[in-house]
Amino acid sequence: MTTTTTAEPRFGFVILHYLVDEETVKCVESIRRHCAQADGRYTIVIVDNDSANGSYERLLRRYGQDGDVVLLHNDANEGFARGNNRGYGYCRTQLGCDYIVTLNNDVVLADDGLMRRAVADYAATGCAVIGPDIISGKDGGHQNPMSAVVDSPQQIRALRKHIRRNLLLLRTHLYGVFERLKGGAGRGHDADGATPSTQEHAGQRACVPVKLHGSCLIFTPAFLEAFEEPFDPGTFLYMEEDILVLRCRRQGLTLYYDPRIVVRHAEDASTEAQVNHDPRRKQINYLRHHRDSLRVVERYV
Repeated sequence: MTTTTTAEPRFGFVILHYLVDEETVKCVESIRRHCAQADGRYTIVIVDNDSANGSYERLLRRYGQDGDVVLLHNDANEGFARGNNRGYGYCRTQLGCDYIVTLNNDVVLADDGLMRRAVADYAATGCAVIGPDIISGKDGGHQNPMSAVVDSPQQIRALRKHIRRNLLLLRTHLYGVFERLKGGAGRGHDADGATPSTQEHAGQRACVPVKLHGSCLIFTPAFLEAFEEPFDPGTFLYMEEDILVLRCRRQGLTLYYDPRIVVRHAEDASTEAQVNHDPRRKQINYLRHHRDSLRVVERYV
Protein backbone atom coordinates (compact mmCIF):
# COMPACT_ATOMS: atom_id res chain seq x y z
CA MET A 1 0.00 0.00 0.00
CA THR A 2 1.31 3.44 -0.91
CA THR A 3 -0.02 6.59 0.72
CA THR A 4 0.79 10.17 -0.21
CA THR A 5 1.12 12.98 2.31
CA THR A 6 1.82 16.69 2.21
CA ALA A 7 5.34 17.70 1.13
CA GLU A 8 6.27 19.05 4.54
CA PRO A 9 4.15 17.39 7.22
CA ARG A 10 4.01 18.88 10.68
CA PHE A 11 4.93 16.87 13.79
CA GLY A 12 3.79 17.22 17.36
CA PHE A 13 5.82 15.67 20.18
CA VAL A 14 3.78 15.03 23.32
CA ILE A 15 5.84 14.58 26.49
CA LEU A 16 3.91 13.39 29.52
CA HIS A 17 5.54 14.99 32.56
CA TYR A 18 5.19 13.99 36.19
CA LEU A 19 7.55 15.08 38.98
CA VAL A 20 10.96 14.51 37.35
CA ASP A 21 11.76 17.66 35.36
CA GLU A 22 15.40 16.64 34.82
CA GLU A 23 14.20 13.79 32.58
CA THR A 24 11.70 16.02 30.78
CA VAL A 25 14.46 18.53 29.98
CA LYS A 26 16.61 15.74 28.53
CA CYS A 27 13.68 14.63 26.37
CA VAL A 28 12.98 18.16 25.09
CA GLU A 29 16.61 18.86 24.30
CA SER A 30 17.01 15.54 22.48
CA ILE A 31 14.08 16.44 20.21
CA ARG A 32 15.57 19.86 19.52
CA ARG A 33 18.98 18.36 18.81
CA HIS A 34 17.81 15.56 16.52
CA CYS A 35 15.12 17.56 14.71
CA ALA A 36 17.27 20.64 14.17
CA GLN A 37 16.98 20.29 10.39
CA ALA A 38 13.17 20.21 10.47
CA ASP A 39 12.95 23.98 9.90
CA GLY A 40 10.26 24.62 12.52
CA ARG A 41 7.97 21.81 11.37
CA TYR A 42 7.48 20.46 14.87
CA THR A 43 6.11 21.57 18.23
CA ILE A 44 6.84 20.02 21.61
CA VAL A 45 3.81 19.82 23.91
CA ILE A 46 4.59 19.08 27.56
CA VAL A 47 1.60 17.83 29.55
CA ASP A 48 2.06 18.10 33.30
CA ASN A 49 0.01 15.59 35.29
CA ASP A 50 -0.42 17.88 38.31
CA SER A 51 3.10 17.53 39.66
CA ALA A 52 3.07 18.97 43.17
CA ASN A 53 6.83 19.29 43.65
CA GLY A 54 7.52 22.53 41.75
CA SER A 55 8.74 20.75 38.63
CA TYR A 56 6.01 22.16 36.38
CA GLU A 57 6.85 25.69 37.52
CA ARG A 58 10.53 25.08 36.76
CA LEU A 59 9.64 23.86 33.27
CA LEU A 60 7.43 26.90 32.79
CA ARG A 61 10.29 29.21 33.70
CA ARG A 62 12.65 27.34 31.38
CA TYR A 63 10.41 26.91 28.32
CA GLY A 64 7.44 29.23 28.81
CA GLN A 65 8.70 31.83 26.33
CA ASP A 66 9.99 29.38 23.72
CA GLY A 67 8.15 29.23 20.41
CA ASP A 68 8.69 25.51 19.86
CA VAL A 69 7.31 24.40 23.27
CA VAL A 70 3.76 24.48 24.64
CA LEU A 71 3.10 23.63 28.31
CA LEU A 72 -0.26 22.25 29.42
CA HIS A 73 -1.16 21.65 33.06
CA ASN A 74 -3.73 19.16 34.34
CA ASP A 75 -5.48 19.98 37.62
CA ALA A 76 -5.23 16.33 38.66
CA ASN A 77 -2.98 13.39 37.85
CA GLU A 78 -4.88 11.97 34.89
CA GLY A 79 -2.59 9.00 34.36
CA PHE A 80 -0.96 7.82 31.15
CA ALA A 81 -3.95 7.59 28.82
CA ARG A 82 -5.83 10.79 29.64
CA GLY A 83 -2.63 12.78 30.05
CA ASN A 84 -1.40 11.78 26.60
CA ASN A 85 -4.88 12.24 25.16
CA ARG A 86 -4.84 15.89 26.15
CA GLY A 87 -1.53 16.54 24.41
CA TYR A 88 -2.57 14.54 21.33
CA GLY A 89 -5.85 16.48 21.12
CA TYR A 90 -3.99 19.79 21.30
CA CYS A 91 -1.60 18.74 18.53
CA ARG A 92 -4.41 17.42 16.37
CA THR A 93 -6.95 20.25 16.72
CA GLN A 94 -4.99 23.34 17.77
CA LEU A 95 -1.73 22.82 15.91
CA GLY A 96 -3.00 20.84 12.91
CA CYS A 97 -0.23 18.26 13.16
CA ASP A 98 -0.02 15.47 10.59
CA TYR A 99 2.01 13.15 12.82
CA ILE A 100 1.92 12.98 16.62
CA VAL A 101 4.64 11.32 18.71
CA THR A 102 3.88 10.44 22.33
CA LEU A 103 6.88 9.94 24.59
CA ASN A 104 7.43 9.15 28.22
CA ASN A 105 9.48 11.95 29.72
CA ASP A 106 12.36 9.53 30.36
CA VAL A 107 12.75 8.80 26.63
CA VAL A 108 15.35 10.57 24.48
CA LEU A 109 15.77 10.51 20.73
CA ALA A 110 19.01 8.85 19.62
CA ASP A 111 19.21 9.74 15.91
CA ASP A 112 18.18 12.41 13.42
CA GLY A 113 15.89 10.28 11.30
CA LEU A 114 12.60 10.02 13.22
CA MET A 115 10.56 12.54 11.22
CA ARG A 116 11.93 11.58 7.82
CA ARG A 117 11.61 7.84 8.37
CA ALA A 118 8.14 8.06 9.87
CA VAL A 119 6.92 9.89 6.75
CA ALA A 120 8.61 7.30 4.52
CA ASP A 121 7.12 4.40 6.50
CA TYR A 122 3.63 5.83 6.19
CA ALA A 123 4.05 6.49 2.47
CA ALA A 124 5.20 2.91 1.91
CA THR A 125 2.76 1.03 4.17
CA GLY A 126 -0.17 3.26 5.16
CA CYS A 127 0.36 2.13 8.75
CA ALA A 128 -1.45 3.87 11.61
CA VAL A 129 1.16 3.58 14.37
CA ILE A 130 4.95 3.29 14.15
CA GLY A 131 7.18 1.99 16.93
CA PRO A 132 10.93 2.65 17.06
CA ASP A 133 13.74 0.53 18.43
CA ILE A 134 13.50 1.38 22.17
CA ILE A 135 16.73 0.64 24.03
CA SER A 136 16.33 0.15 27.77
CA GLY A 137 18.51 2.20 30.05
CA LYS A 138 18.28 -0.54 32.67
CA ASP A 139 19.76 -3.48 30.79
CA GLY A 140 20.39 -2.36 27.20
CA GLY A 141 17.60 -4.64 25.96
CA HIS A 142 15.25 -3.80 23.11
CA GLN A 143 11.65 -3.18 24.13
CA ASN A 144 10.17 -3.40 20.65
CA PRO A 145 8.48 -5.23 19.13
CA MET A 146 6.40 -6.91 21.82
CA SER A 147 5.28 -10.46 21.14
CA ALA A 148 1.92 -10.98 22.84
CA VAL A 149 -1.38 -9.19 23.33
CA VAL A 150 -4.15 -9.95 25.81
CA ASP A 151 -7.10 -10.51 23.50
CA SER A 152 -9.12 -13.47 24.79
CA PRO A 153 -11.37 -14.18 27.82
CA GLN A 154 -9.06 -17.03 28.79
CA GLN A 155 -6.04 -14.72 28.99
CA ILE A 156 -8.00 -12.18 31.02
CA ARG A 157 -9.09 -14.84 33.53
CA ALA A 158 -5.56 -16.19 33.90
CA LEU A 159 -4.11 -12.72 34.36
CA ARG A 160 -6.74 -11.82 36.96
CA LYS A 161 -5.92 -14.96 38.94
CA HIS A 162 -2.22 -14.17 38.76
CA ILE A 163 -2.76 -10.57 39.93
CA ARG A 164 -5.01 -11.61 42.84
CA ARG A 165 -2.43 -14.11 44.06
CA ASN A 166 0.48 -11.69 43.87
CA LEU A 167 -1.44 -8.87 45.54
CA LEU A 168 -2.31 -11.18 48.42
CA LEU A 169 1.33 -12.26 48.78
CA LEU A 170 2.58 -8.67 48.69
CA ARG A 171 0.01 -7.42 51.21
CA THR A 172 0.94 -10.20 53.62
CA HIS A 173 4.69 -9.69 53.00
CA LEU A 174 5.00 -13.25 51.67
CA TYR A 175 5.85 -12.50 48.05
CA GLY A 176 9.61 -12.86 48.56
CA VAL A 177 9.13 -16.12 50.45
CA PHE A 178 6.90 -17.47 47.69
CA GLU A 179 9.45 -16.57 44.99
CA ARG A 180 12.26 -18.24 46.92
CA LEU A 181 10.18 -21.40 47.39
CA LYS A 182 9.51 -21.51 43.68
CA GLY A 183 13.27 -21.51 43.17
CA GLY A 184 13.13 -19.21 40.19
CA ALA A 185 10.31 -21.06 38.46
CA GLY A 186 8.45 -17.78 38.05
CA ARG A 187 11.05 -16.07 35.91
CA GLY A 188 8.64 -15.96 33.01
CA HIS A 189 7.09 -12.98 34.79
CA ASP A 190 8.44 -9.48 34.76
CA ALA A 191 10.14 -7.72 37.63
CA ASP A 192 6.86 -6.52 39.06
CA GLY A 193 5.34 -9.98 39.13
CA ALA A 194 2.35 -9.03 37.02
CA THR A 195 2.38 -10.46 33.53
CA PRO A 196 4.47 -12.85 31.47
CA SER A 197 7.31 -11.20 29.61
CA THR A 198 6.19 -10.11 26.16
CA GLN A 199 9.30 -8.43 24.80
CA GLU A 200 11.23 -9.73 21.86
CA HIS A 201 13.81 -8.02 19.66
CA ALA A 202 13.49 -8.45 15.92
CA GLY A 203 17.04 -7.34 15.14
CA GLN A 204 17.21 -5.04 12.15
CA ARG A 205 14.03 -6.30 10.52
CA ALA A 206 11.18 -3.89 9.98
CA CYS A 207 7.93 -5.73 10.53
CA VAL A 208 4.23 -5.60 11.32
CA PRO A 209 4.39 -6.30 15.09
CA VAL A 210 1.90 -7.91 17.40
CA LYS A 211 2.24 -5.00 19.81
CA LEU A 212 4.35 -1.86 20.31
CA HIS A 213 5.82 -0.51 23.54
CA GLY A 214 3.96 2.54 24.82
CA SER A 215 6.94 4.64 25.92
CA CYS A 216 7.30 6.02 22.37
CA LEU A 217 4.64 5.80 19.66
CA ILE A 218 4.35 7.65 16.35
CA PHE A 219 0.78 8.20 15.16
CA THR A 220 0.39 8.76 11.43
CA PRO A 221 -2.29 10.59 9.40
CA ALA A 222 -4.25 7.33 9.09
CA PHE A 223 -4.57 7.15 12.87
CA LEU A 224 -5.33 10.85 13.28
CA GLU A 225 -8.16 10.54 10.79
CA ALA A 226 -9.66 7.55 12.59
CA PHE A 227 -9.22 8.51 16.25
CA GLU A 228 -9.75 11.70 18.24
CA GLU A 229 -7.82 10.11 21.12
CA PRO A 230 -4.89 7.68 20.98
CA PHE A 231 -5.70 5.83 24.21
CA ASP A 232 -8.87 4.61 25.85
CA PRO A 233 -9.43 7.07 28.71
CA GLY A 234 -10.67 4.30 30.99
CA THR A 235 -7.16 3.26 32.05
CA PHE A 236 -4.81 5.05 34.42
CA LEU A 237 -1.63 3.05 33.83
CA TYR A 238 -0.68 -0.14 31.98
CA MET A 239 -2.14 -2.31 29.21
CA GLU A 240 -2.60 0.72 26.94
CA GLU A 241 -0.53 -1.12 24.33
CA ASP A 242 -2.91 -4.10 24.28
CA ILE A 243 -5.94 -1.82 24.02
CA LEU A 244 -4.28 0.16 21.21
CA VAL A 245 -3.86 -3.06 19.22
CA LEU A 246 -7.52 -3.99 19.76
CA ARG A 247 -8.74 -0.50 18.77
CA CYS A 248 -6.66 -0.56 15.59
CA ARG A 249 -7.94 -4.04 14.71
CA ARG A 250 -11.52 -2.79 14.92
CA GLN A 251 -10.72 -0.07 12.39
CA GLY A 252 -8.67 -2.31 10.11
CA LEU A 253 -5.50 -0.31 10.86
CA THR A 254 -1.98 -1.70 11.08
CA LEU A 255 1.05 -1.12 13.30
CA TYR A 256 4.63 -1.01 12.03
CA TYR A 257 8.02 -1.49 13.70
CA ASP A 258 10.98 0.41 12.25
CA PRO A 259 14.35 -0.41 13.88
CA ARG A 260 16.02 2.42 11.96
CA ILE A 261 14.33 4.88 14.34
CA VAL A 262 16.10 4.64 17.70
CA VAL A 263 15.23 6.06 21.11
CA ARG A 264 16.61 5.37 24.58
CA HIS A 265 14.33 4.75 27.55
CA ALA A 266 15.63 5.31 31.09
CA GLU A 267 12.48 3.55 32.43
CA ASP A 268 10.17 4.32 35.34
CA ALA A 269 11.64 7.67 36.38
CA SER A 270 8.26 9.15 37.33
CA THR A 271 7.01 5.91 38.87
CA GLU A 272 10.11 5.58 41.04
CA ALA A 273 9.77 9.19 42.19
CA GLN A 274 6.10 8.64 43.05
CA VAL A 275 6.76 5.63 45.31
CA ASN A 276 10.07 6.91 46.71
CA HIS A 277 11.95 3.91 45.30
CA ASP A 278 9.93 1.47 47.47
CA PRO A 279 9.91 -1.84 45.50
CA ARG A 280 6.99 -3.39 47.39
CA ARG A 281 4.80 -0.31 46.99
CA LYS A 282 5.73 -0.11 43.31
CA GLN A 283 4.71 -3.75 42.79
CA ILE A 284 1.35 -3.25 44.52
CA ASN A 285 0.57 -0.13 42.46
CA TYR A 286 1.62 -1.96 39.29
CA LEU A 287 -0.71 -4.87 39.99
CA ARG A 288 -3.66 -2.68 41.02
CA HIS A 289 -3.45 -0.65 37.84
CA HIS A 290 -3.18 -3.82 35.75
CA ARG A 291 -6.27 -5.19 37.47
CA ASP A 292 -8.21 -2.01 36.72
CA SER A 293 -7.01 -1.89 33.10
CA LEU A 294 -8.21 -5.44 32.53
CA ARG A 295 -11.78 -4.18 32.86
CA VAL A 296 -11.16 -1.90 29.88
CA VAL A 297 -9.48 -4.66 27.86
CA GLU A 298 -12.56 -6.81 28.48
CA ARG A 299 -14.73 -4.32 26.56
CA TYR A 300 -12.73 -4.94 23.40
CA VAL A 301 -12.53 -8.74 23.61
